Amino acid sequence: MNRDEALAYASELPHAEVTTPFGPDHLVLKVAGKMFAILPLDEPEPVGMALKFPPEQLDDLRAEYPCLERASHMSPVHWSAVRLDGSAPNRILAAWIRQSYNLVVAGLPKKTQANYPTL
Repeated sequence: MNRDEALAYASELPHAEVTTPFGPDHLVLKVAGKMFAILPLDEPEPVGMALKFPPEQLDDLRAEYPCLERASHMSPVHWSAVRLDGSAPNRILAAWIRQSYNLVVAGLPKKTQANYPTL
């Protein structure tokens, strides 16, 4: 999955919104106003897409998948950079994007969660 494919997949999730709060060089995907993915536009391919992960799984995932790196300027406990270099299968990348989305939805107030499907 390259940058355009990752962006297309993430932006098609229910209620996903593409924003540029950090300027024109980064696309930030949000659900309910909360970030679930960040894609840089100013890097050559392969880029690193920042996604949220369950903290209890992140160290094991980083050991298993070399494309997972610490995301600069993000909490290393919850966020990881995912190098879109082809080393992780597309189905795994899609699952990580959905998981990031679902983690954000799960963190919303209970009344608000009802308006956003989990995937």
